[in-house]
Amino acid sequence: MAIPGHHISPQGRSSFRVFAPKAQAVKVLLVGADGSADRVLPLRSEGVGYWVGECERLPHGCLYWLELDGQRLPDPASRYQPHGVHGPSMVADVIKVDSPAWRGVAMADAILYELHLGTFTPEGTLAGAQGRLGHLKALGVNVVELLPIAAFAGERNWGYDGTFLYALHQAYGGYAELKAFIEAAHSLGIAVILDVVYNHFGPEGNYSGALAPYTKAADTPWGAAINFDIAWNHGVREYFLENLRFWLQTVGFDGVRMDAVSLIFDNSPLHILREFTDLARAIGQAEGREVLTIAEHLRNNRYVTSDQGFNYHSQWNDDLNHAVYARLTGETTRHYQNFGAFDDVVKALTSGFVYDGTRFDRYYGWYVGTDGRLTTAPEHVVHIQNHDQVGNRLHGDRMISSYGRDKALLAITTIMASPFVPLLWMGEEYGETAPFYFFEDFSEQVIIDGCREGRKSDFAFGGAEPPDPHARQTFVDSKLQWQRTDEPQGREFFAYYQQLISLKRSGALGPRDMKAVTLVADPATQVITLQTARTFTVLNFSAQPQAFVAPAAYANPVLCSVGRYVSGQVAPFGAVVLAARV
Repeated sequence: MAIPGHHISPQGRSSFRVFAPKAQAVKVLLVGADGSADRVLPLRSEGVGYWVGECERLPHGCLYWLELDGQRLPDPASRYQPHGVHGPSMVADVIKVDSPAWRGVAMADAILYELHLGTFTPEGTLAGAQGRLGHLKALGVNVVELLPIAAFAGERNWGYDGTFLYALHQAYGGYAELKAFIEAAHSLGIAVILDVVYNHFGPEGNYSGALAPYTKAADTPWGAAINFDIAWNHGVREYFLENLRFWLQTVGFDGVRMDAVSLIFDNSPLHILREFTDLARAIGQAEGREVLTIAEHLRNNRYVTSDQGFNYHSQWNDDLNHAVYARLTGETTRHYQNFGAFDDVVKALTSGFVYDGTRFDRYYGWYVGTDGRLTTAPEHVVHIQNHDQVGNRLHGDRMISSYGRDKALLAITTIMASPFVPLLWMGEEYGETAPFYFFEDFSEQVIIDGCREGRKSDFAFGGAEPPDPHARQTFVDSKLQWQRTDEPQGREFFAYYQQLISLKRSGALGPRDMKAVTLVADPATQVITLQTARTFTVLNFSAQPQAFVAPAAYANPVLCSVGRYVSGQVAPFGAVVLAARV
């Protein structure tokens, strides 16, 4: 493979490589101080669609355009877009993360924390987020997952509308700040993984189609699918494989979470998803560190994580979220319409997948899933809240805001007591009540109108209307309220989460082995108990206090989510964790 876009050759020269199979002439136009092209670097055809050229090493900050047959456009493999997605591309020095003793975090040990850089801090930058890493260290999480940071149109976006997949979004800072953030996290024992989007391009600022057929006539909910298997796909595959290498090896991330991989279509002999995981594992092996791969597949397909399949370390599993949420809240519409029974919670905890090929999904209209009992616990990433589960609600409301502290704490205790890998959504650890809305900052009116109408259509019931996604206030209202960490409830929540995470990381609570957890469920009382070698956890999904009998060895109460612990009693929607005598 060769590197797309601008890069430094082994001889220390500036090299350009452009995939434009239909072009007759390709040039690089270097931009002068007045914004005009003061120098032209013609590229030569290398065959099978590639154009290449070299010059003396260009300094960091040098701006340039590509010119294809007289058409001027930014470079889709640009490393930085300082003037936005419609401006010139920039030569950017990218210095790899330097953490000599760092070996990463294994999937079986991971406690994930998902955050959106723009709303995580008042500054909305990498530097601002770095200032909060001490909070995450004290909490006990050891893997931070950043929502996508590839350049998108405007100032604000969730990140899933990226169009320059090699370019760090300019509002978040530069590569020096990214390097400092990851190194600071490593110094605290925290890995940093990146959410990447390889299933579509965003709707504004996508110039890839002017160069080559990067997309094909197949739909995703967000636009055309990526061309991984029809004419000229070799250049497209290289673009995405080298993009993965860029973030993992050139920058130094500790892994990736890949968005909606079930909408990556490939009929090639070797599926691109397997090429992704093979590359990531090869980088990890060569560098002697853990490089994690997590798939958002959401079809409950055990082959996503199988050696015989795509070989991801783990995959997002929404079933436990949906089962717990529907049971505790009574919501049985939209994605929750197939859930709500107590038995769903039990099956999710014992089998991993509720959708296991035997249940009809009334929301999508199909039978979906495979038998989760044929997987291992670390192959499932579970959560009670994440950016989708909160942000795709009408009011962007968190569980605590709509259903109170008791149900919120019971829900997270269930997640942590499961044998699976837990993921937290930023702010939940101190009971954050600020919403997380969908927001964007497109400049093309037709796209702005389409986003507004799309959100209204998504919530076209009961006369409700979501906040305007284009209004900057919608973005501002989604920012975390860090002052809540100093309030009594904030301190109470944080201490509870700290203890849960400590127990989880020690293996006492929810050990990462489904066979190491003995579950007993009583449909009459709606109580679930989970026994491990070191803890006995009681989860009460009913609105009445319930009595329970713990084995005699478990006499030390270490957590009680509601009020003071009374021996043999669990409060309505309460959780109790007892530790075994040492």
